[in-house]
Amino acid sequence: MGLKEDMIAMGFGENRTARALKAVRYESLERAIAWLECHENDPDIDDPVPESEGHVLGSTADSTAPSQVAQETPVAPVMTDEERAAKQAAVRARIAQKRAEVEEKDRQDAVLKEKIRRKEGQSLADYRDQKQQDDMKIMAEERRQKKLEDERSRKQVLAQIKKDREAKAAERRSEPIPAAATAPPVSTIPAAPNKNYDECRLQLRLPSGQPLVNSFKAEDTLGDVVAFIREQHSELESFSLMTSFPRKNYQTSEYTLSLKSLGLCPSSVLIVSKQGPV
Repeated sequence: MGLKEDMIAMGFGENRTARALKAVRYESLERAIAWLECHENDPDIDDPVPESEGHVLGSTADSTAPSQVAQETPVAPVMTDEERAAKQAAVRARIAQKRAEVEEKDRQDAVLKEKIRRKEGQSLADYRDQKQQDDMKIMAEERRQKKLEDERSRKQVLAQIKKDREAKAAERRSEPIPAAATAPPVSTIPAAPNKNYDECRLQLRLPSGQPLVNSFKAEDTLGDVVAFIREQHSELESFSLMTSFPRKNYQTSEYTLSLKSLGLCPSSVLIVSKQGPV
């Protein structure tokens, strides 16, 4: 470390250090400190040293520099070797003290920075935990809503099945009773008129339990229903159709028959099962 760095480490300002070292021509640390003690109250002691005041060999300033230094610099008393050693030890102690103070300040700054970093890290961790908790609450609410929706769909399917059964039972009760062989050829009771349905409303229960409702023409075939299911749910590659009441599993040979001829009009419930062959 040079004289300038030593003096700055001892606490002297950079400008006054440069001015003192220039005044004593960088001879020794002791002379520079002695010069500062004599010129401590100069009004320009802390002003920057202009470039024009630099030492240039061969210049006019160079020829007059020694006399100026001699005039401005006090004559240091002659010191014994013991006094010089003690002075140097004191200077070294002051330098070591300044270094220790700088190192302590750096350590305290590092501790403060670490505390700030940990606090920011903790705040970020708290934010992540809170966000994770909020996401879990949202997912739980979505699952609850889906469960309620599935329950409503299931109840609607059961209600529709009950309604269809009651409609079929009423239809069977309204069918005319066939005349006995011994009955007269002419009946005085008018036969109930045959109902002619143009449309057939089917409720299709998918393997997932989800209902699929659509209206078909009475003359549409069971194969048209199969094509509709595949168009709406392409993931169903192989399935069969059946009714629950009365229980009947339709074969592929019946896919060409109309819905009306199969007795599915005006409305019925068909169960879509993956197990049966298509």
